[in-house]
Amino acid sequence: MKFLMPIAIGLVCFGLGYFIAPSNTASEPIVIESNNDQTGNHFIQNFQQHIPVQSENNIELQQQLKNQMTQVNAVIDQATSKQMDQYLQQAFSGYDLSAIRNKHEFAKHLVGEFVDAKNKPDEPMSGRATVMAHQEYGGENVLPRDIYKGQQLFAHFDTLGKTPSNEQVFVRWSNQTTGEVLFFMPQRVSAQREKNWVSFSPVAGWKPGHYDVKYYQMNDQLEPIAQTSFYIQNVIQ
Repeated sequence: MKFLMPIAIGLVCFGLGYFIAPSNTASEPIVIESNNDQTGNHFIQNFQQHIPVQSENNIELQQQLKNQMTQVNAVIDQATSKQMDQYLQQAFSGYDLSAIRNKHEFAKHLVGEFVDAKNKPDEPMSGRATVMAHQEYGGENVLPRDIYKGQQLFAHFDTLGKTPSNEQVFVRWSNQTTGEVLFFMPQRVSAQREKNWVSFSPVAGWKPGHYDVKYYQMNDQLEPIAQTSFYIQNVIQ
């Protein structure tokens, strides 16, 4: 998964003006047509002018979204159902969005989780997750403190039989130390297995610090399934 996180997430559906594809190529901006709402249009244009089309650092974007959540939610509310379908289909091309009945609600939860970017220790989870250096799951496998800069890490999660079987989940990897989102996209998993994993390494490589991983169901509420945190003490070049 060595590709830049597609901030398409809602940034397409929210009409913020750009779409970062998995291939690291940017498409033309898509703007929500506002119904005579000059404030909304100005907000969108501001993002188009000041947010870089591609960036490995999303902290500035996250902060701007956080500061203007009211406007962001208003932009989402302005979009018609047809527009939301179009934006989400483009943002998550190839994924099954049939379980998302209220796409406006989904988009709001999406941007909220993108802005927060940190696990909530007290939030109830139906499953459990752990990060390992190997694809094979085992209780004895402990993540080493020394990690290669471009090393793939494996986030294993177990639904414990409490989450409806599905062939895809939403997953977020973030740097807890900086608050930066590193990856935030759906991923395909095996619906026949309660235990699955998703591997990842950041485009710019790992840095020492604390990290969070969180899994969600692909539904209106973006309900959490499992989350875990891990620590990298040293990075080997």
